[in-house]
Amino acid sequence: MTELELNALFNISPEKVENVYATNTIKNVQEIQRIVKIFSIAKEQRKTSQPISARGLAAFRTILTSNN
Repeated sequence: MTELELNALFNISPEKVENVYATNTIKNVQEIQRIVKIFSIAKEQRKTSQPISARGLAAFRTILTSNN
């Protein structure tokens, strides 16, 4: 059963989700900008760490094959 069918079966009316961050004050806008900046930094860190780990794996394989 889907969530919609279960809500109809048990006569549940879910509340509408409101926007958590309103942009009506400078403080709220700055908070949103801070969160976006954190996510973009995390995204960039994931991009840079993937090639490093791939190089590390290649080096590890080279060491294993040279020891045999």
